[in-house]
Amino acid sequence: MRSVPLNADRRPCFVISKPYECYFPPAEYADYDAFLNANGEPVKSERRTRVVLLRREEHPPREKTMRLFVLKIYRYPLLPRIRTGLRMSKAEQEFNSLRFINRQGVPAAEPVAFGVQRTQLGFVRSCFIITSFLEGTVNLSQWRFDSAALDKDRRAELTHFLLRQIGAMFRRLHDIRFFLFTAKTKNLLIREQSGTPPEIFFVDVPYARTLRWRPIARWAQCRDLGFFLGNFLPALTESERASFYESYLPDPLGGSATALRRQVERAMLAKQNLTPISRLVHGFKRNVRKKLAAGRAPKGSH
Repeated sequence: MRSVPLNADRRPCFVISKPYECYFPPAEYADYDAFLNANGEPVKSERRTRVVLLRREEHPPREKTMRLFVLKIYRYPLLPRIRTGLRMSKAEQEFNSLRFINRQGVPAAEPVAFGVQRTQLGFVRSCFIITSFLEGTVNLSQWRFDSAALDKDRRAELTHFLLRQIGAMFRRLHDIRFFLFTAKTKNLLIREQSGTPPEIFFVDVPYARTLRWRPIARWAQCRDLGFFLGNFLPALTESERASFYESYLPDPLGGSATALRRQVERAMLAKQNLTPISRLVHGFKRNVRKKLAAGRAPKGSH
């Protein structure tokens, strides 16, 4: 790995995985700012988050060596920055999580590089992560929408196949007490190629972690499964749900299948704000956002 240290505390400013060093040569990427200012195809641009698609050629150049990478940059204004003290940066956490997931034999985006810029007091000012771009993929939400045009039986066959595969992927991770916390359908990418079964990849896992204490692990398990399955509501059928549990059960944490399904059902309803408490919290947050938006509106506007 190639790394460049910070002057302030000698912690790495950025790290590039060895297989990808040839795509980010020192002549172009000599310091942290080179990554923050990298030119690419904009994918997302917000006040605190920027995502670009980078086209890079291997150095020294060879034939057909152009690769696509996803660069995500996170910036931390003063108040959010305070929460980052004495903690691993979001980018490094995701880099390590993706590497861990891949090593478990569960397909995920390949981590390429990460970097962090800290203040003198150790707070994160900004950070970035670069991952491989998975060509020919769509996220599971988009796949569900697009597959509506398929023959009914073919769509059902593919849906059940995907849910069984995803159930097995979750089981593999939960069996070793590793939880994602971002288990949304948009964070699962599907690649279909003629003549082969669809491939599935996890992406965007900045909060994933290992949890050994069983009560916390149980909560994380239900959150993962509830958020994933809840993304399908109200369209999720009982037979589709059964396909998911077919490969996920028996419970990797050692509980009963009935109890687990009951707890996941509650998490699914909470995800959709369908429980009394979640409806109350969601309504409170919605009212707060409305008041904040009204306070920012220019005087005299209607």
